[in-house]
Amino acid sequence: MPVINTGKFGKGGGSNTDGLERIMAGLNYLTLGLSGLIYTIIQGRYARTTFFRFHFLQSILLAIMGLLINMTASIFVNIVGGMLQLVPGGGEQLIGWLPTAIGWVVQIGYLLLLYGLVFSLMGKEAEIPVVSKIVRQQLR
Repeated sequence: MPVINTGKFGKGGGSNTDGLERIMAGLNYLTLGLSGLIYTIIQGRYARTTFFRFHFLQSILLAIMGLLINMTASIFVNIVGGMLQLVPGGGEQLIGWLPTAIGWVVQIGYLLLLYGLVFSLMGKEAEIPVVSKIVRQQLR
């Protein structure tokens, strides 16, 4: 009976990525891509594996999305809050949930970074629906 995808880790199909590459891919999520940029500058063309590039680009894209959400959160709350105050009977009770909802979105972003960190340390690609699709288009 043939064994499929043995890699370096024996039976069961582990990944062929080495430990340093996994750690550097994981550090991308902790430093929002800065460690990956330094690693790419130091290693040069040896840091161009698909695994590392995938996690590097995905961490940068998540960082940019988080930065945009944090920068525009107060503007969004002011605009939507102003529109909700025009509704008769609207007031603080209608707009009180907006900062909480934006806080939940930011917390989900932190969980996505943790998700990417765990999957990169396991040697797998973390599938985040919209973000991973954009990253794969850039890797072609």
